[in-house]
Amino acid sequence: MSVDPSTQGQGDVTADSTVDSTLMNAAYSGVYGEIYRTHWWWRAREHQVLHYVRKHGRWHGRRAKVLDVGCGDGFIWRRLESFGDVEGIEPDRVLVAPDSPVRDRIEVADFVQGRPRGADHDLVLMLDVLEHIEDQDAALRRVASLLGPDGRGVITVPALMALWSEFDELSGHFRRYTRASLRAALESAGLRVLEVRYYYAWTVLPLFLRRLFFKAATSEYSHFVKAPATPVNQLMYRLSRVDHWLTRRLPAPAGSSLIAVVARTP
Repeated sequence: MSVDPSTQGQGDVTADSTVDSTLMNAAYSGVYGEIYRTHWWWRAREHQVLHYVRKHGRWHGRRAKVLDVGCGDGFIWRRLESFGDVEGIEPDRVLVAPDSPVRDRIEVADFVQGRPRGADHDLVLMLDVLEHIEDQDAALRRVASLLGPDGRGVITVPALMALWSEFDELSGHFRRYTRASLRAALESAGLRVLEVRYYYAWTVLPLFLRRLFFKAATSEYSHFVKAPATPVNQLMYRLSRVDHWLTRRLPAPAGSSLIAVVARTP
């Protein structure tokens, strides 16, 4: 079963400045945008993230100032631009096309060591990025330093070390989280946690079985990376949308991912 491409493709963001390609390979970086646009996991996650942005946003009647950390080539920006003006930081230059129409709004740099920015952002997104950063405390402190008084951060991470596998290792992950460990890291960095929930609960068993019985393929042709056949892709997408609808209303005791919404501590 093709599950959890969050364990693939963001690249190691602990380098001094930028890296030439993801920890998988340059070929994977070349198809990353297509995977984002077609794969059920990414499509469903985008809807989940946008739900929390709409729920917690505090920029009524004006254009929000938005920063997308680990933005790739601005894959989610088409949706974010309905909220406000979007900029991004991406450490992996291979993911940013030189002729990208949003290239002038993407800083290719390590997040923690990037150029100074003001504490005036209405929204900071860090979508499946934190697990790639060795010094998570420094990264979260920087998130806190960027948020305005009514700013919100939306952070997603892979969950449950019981699901840790060679897929995480190949992808440059340093950790997976529990709800308690993510909350503790956020609060330690000076962030106020408004909400933190598991989602993708339905994928926990498939991912655990994957850990036991499957080896990670390092190519972009891995059946764990590319979108499955259209009927299967659509089925998994629908299952995920139902999962996300339920876990927003009935907190799940476990899931393969976590989503948190944070604000700056007064």
